[in-house]
Amino acid sequence: MKKTALLIALLMALVITFTACNRDGDNDNATNNGADDTPTRAGIHEPRDLGGRTFTVGAFWESVIPFAAHNWDEPDPATAGNYFVDRMIFENAQRVREEFNFVLDEVILDFDSMMPTLTASVMAGDAFADIMMVSGGWVLPAVIGDLIIPLGDINLPGSDLHGERRYTRVMANALGEDWTFMDSRPDTSGFTVGINLDIINAIGAPNPIELYNASQWTWDAMLSIMRTATADTTGDGLLDRFGISGVPGELAFYLIGANDGQMVTEDFQYALDHPNTVQALEFLETIFDENLWYHDVTQVVDVGNWGFNFFAFRSGNAAFWPATTWQLSDGYIPFEFAVVPWPLGPANTSGSTWMGGWDGGFGFPHASDWDAADILMVVEEFFSWSAGDISLMEDYAFGWPRTIFLTEEDIIRQASTAHTMASDMGMNVPMYDWIFGTFVHHFVNNTMTVQQVVEAYRLPQQELLDNFFR
Repeated sequence: MKKTALLIALLMALVITFTACNRDGDNDNATNNGADDTPTRAGIHEPRDLGGRTFTVGAFWESVIPFAAHNWDEPDPATAGNYFVDRMIFENAQRVREEFNFVLDEVILDFDSMMPTLTASVMAGDAFADIMMVSGGWVLPAVIGDLIIPLGDINLPGSDLHGERRYTRVMANALGEDWTFMDSRPDTSGFTVGINLDIINAIGAPNPIELYNASQWTWDAMLSIMRTATADTTGDGLLDRFGISGVPGELAFYLIGANDGQMVTEDFQYALDHPNTVQALEFLETIFDENLWYHDVTQVVDVGNWGFNFFAFRSGNAAFWPATTWQLSDGYIPFEFAVVPWPLGPANTSGSTWMGGWDGGFGFPHASDWDAADILMVVEEFFSWSAGDISLMEDYAFGWPRTIFLTEEDIIRQASTAHTMASDMGMNVPMYDWIFGTFVHHFVNNTMTVQQVVEAYRLPQQELLDNFFR
């Protein structure tokens, strides 16, 4: 917990320091105020004429390469959200196209068509795109199917991805290789604990933010608040306020990650019997055994209704829920809220606060007639628009979250989860993590205990792993 708190403090210090520096003077200099180790202009690689050739980007939404300003109109100071940053990105994108002389085109498919199209085109020897957005769940199938190139095989002297990673970061590493990458702006897409502060204040519970800042935000503290929050507030004999809401099976991800648990061993063996994992599942079982999870008590409990359960927090009837930025942006929230990282479990020694799968990133299909190094070169040029100025990268990344979260501290705490996510192969093997919904179904109906579900599903889960990695 102390490590995570220190990380937050350092991130906040960076934001304050670099933002202050960037706002000093007349703000017409984008070079981090002349710091010796910062480029005086955007750019990493010496310009090289690529002959006006077109490379294609495969994606399931438009303008997918960040900072390429693809299909952008010239920024207008009257309408731009951040004209200074938008102008830098736009001008850098123009520079890259002119200095390297290429054309960027996009092949936009629907989500479900991406992997079949990749597979068919690579097998035919003619990739449908030269670079593509690879959703996190596609990475392992693409790797096992030999559909994408290991990033380490790309020979690009002076590459940021293979060097400092000032502007880039690896998104997926598996079987000893890096496979996908993305730009390095601060990321607020991780999962925290959303806090309904109206409920916290109404029940007189300790504020989880204060507990977190004091290194007292623990599983016991969270459980105590959930128990206090769960109540019949109308006197009709039915519970109408609860400790936590959310998708039941997904709660397991965050608790296992926060307790340094395992799902799959390094040699692809079933690991849900790991002591730390069992301890996390026992906490999950307590939540459902004590009826602390929000549901309509007049209806049959539906643990599989993702759409309802994911957004159930909006009813205002749960003290906590798993929170992420895009979820909070989808409409008005009728109560005061905040976010805090998931509390560390009693077995935690790593500082991880949750567990997640790989996010989407760019990968290079086999069977393209482009040298992947040339495409990586120009993508790195797009990514380098800020010329190393951290404050500008944060301004861009935090612009949208600032329209959602109520305080800057919430944004910093949300962003910290990008550095505290535990990774496990079980989150990336297709369908392996679906088992937790089944576990919760047993907990809700009191048909099996943790030890029983762990053993009951050992063989089918191991068979799933064996079939995938065969």
